[in-house]
Amino acid sequence: MRASSSTPSRRPTPSSVTTPGPSTSSPDRARTRRPTIPTPAPEDVFGHALLDWARGATAPELLEREDGFTQEGAGPAVYLAGPRAWPTAERHALRYARGRVLDVGCGAGRVALELQRRGVGVVGLDASTEAARAASLRGVGEVWPERLEDVGERLGAFETLVLFGNNVGIFESPEGVRAGFAWLATHCAPGARVLAESTSPHFAGAPGLDRRYVRHNVERGLAPGRLRVRYHYDGRVGPWFTWVFLAVRELRAALGGTGWRVEHVVRSGVGDPYVAVLTLEAPGTRR
Repeated sequence: MRASSSTPSRRPTPSSVTTPGPSTSSPDRARTRRPTIPTPAPEDVFGHALLDWARGATAPELLEREDGFTQEGAGPAVYLAGPRAWPTAERHALRYARGRVLDVGCGAGRVALELQRRGVGVVGLDASTEAARAASLRGVGEVWPERLEDVGERLGAFETLVLFGNNVGIFESPEGVRAGFAWLATHCAPGARVLAESTSPHFAGAPGLDRRYVRHNVERGLAPGRLRVRYHYDGRVGPWFTWVFLAVRELRAALGGTGWRVEHVVRSGVGDPYVAVLTLEAPGTRR
């Protein structure tokens, strides 16, 4: 989820990847568990919007929350934006990308295009066929229209994974973050890096959230930054899906025991997105 200066809407994308919620398996089994990543729904509304925008359309998407709250989305001005329009944290964090890069949930390719411009070898990944087409149409040289779980052993060929656009949210919950990163640890090489973006739900910057909704989440025993929404675009309505926003301390807690260490946190302003630079420790050095 991404935001412009005029709208709080950022991208929760069912067309990228999602991973499971809490695991009831033992810690050892959780570490090697494959994420349960559903195939995108036939009505891929956000992917359709991305492809339309890549072809020149300008009408934004609409985001509907489970309680009936709606807001106009960010549209192509954000999802197709060049780096000058990115959040400060994204612009500064991109320098931590090294080696071959996998842009997870690449959408229309805004990050992959900038990495290409810098001479970085990058592959865009998006389970949405239409999003992948949009990225290719805009000039991304290599795009895989696949789910993250299907990449599997090929992850070892990448030194950096990018999860911009608040894409930590694809894991749906703190427990899902733990399970997802534990799975990634079994497929990425030691020393691999993830540039993981999220926004604290405890301020006004997280899109789609407000204090009442956050409080309602807590009262139901859910993560404060849990968000359940669906997209509307061009007369189409997409499926409901769940997203999660985490503060830095919540992300650190969720990563405990997965093998991923927070090396740096690149911040914007208070309530704005941040990027955590994560490194995969060698098995013998993990705490």
